Amino acid sequence: MKKLFLVSMLCLTFTIPAKADFWKKLKNAVIGTDATSSSNSSGKTGGTRGYLVTDGNYKKIVNPFDKNDYKNEDDIYGAERNSIYTHRDLQGISEKVNYVECRMKPGGFLYEIGSETFYGYVKFPVYWTHGSNILGCFERDKSGKEQEIQRDIYFDHNLAMYIWDNQLTVQTLAMKNGKVAKTQSPFYDSKYPYFDSQNPGTEIFINGQKVNIK
Repeated sequence: MKKLFLVSMLCLTFTIPAKADFWKKLKNAVIGTDATSSSNSSGKTGGTRGYLVTDGNYKKIVNPFDKNDYKNEDDIYGAERNSIYTHRDLQGISEKVNYVECRMKPGGFLYEIGSETFYGYVKFPVYWTHGSNILGCFERDKSGKEQEIQRDIYFDHNLAMYIWDNQLTVQTLAMKNGKVAKTQSPFYDSKYPYFDSQNPGTEIFINGQKVNIK
């Protein structure tokens, strides 16, 4: 009788953990609570890029930093075509400049970048702001002479994503050996800063610090 009792206890010792392990695996398979399950991040950017959701018949790109902020997916086509045409036009009207600096409203420029890029969901050749969050811009030539230029600015995708992915509060944006877009009218010439971080020889400065943007 005593031997039978010991054998029964040994069976329980090996059977109970096996059952516990079985139920744990079943639970993890159903509700995904296993510690080894992968997270739902959006790739190498660490979840900083906008993502597409469907709400009934409506598709929208959601801001990953504010789920209540989104843009209509249908707006992408028109924005992309405008960017392509603008980028093409810039190639014909851009000229070299020694130094340009723009001062921003803290936080406002970041919001505009998010809006223009659909929170990083798209990749267009060029983006631009319309001056509402730019306090002013000036150009400085090699002799040190300065003059105010237009505060509507153009910028490339890599620069936009550098600021957006890092959620930078930009107060000043400057460049050396960069470009300005020069337009002519019957009344005056206008120069618009064109921050192209991929332009050979151009140096970009954010809040006074030089940044290396790939």
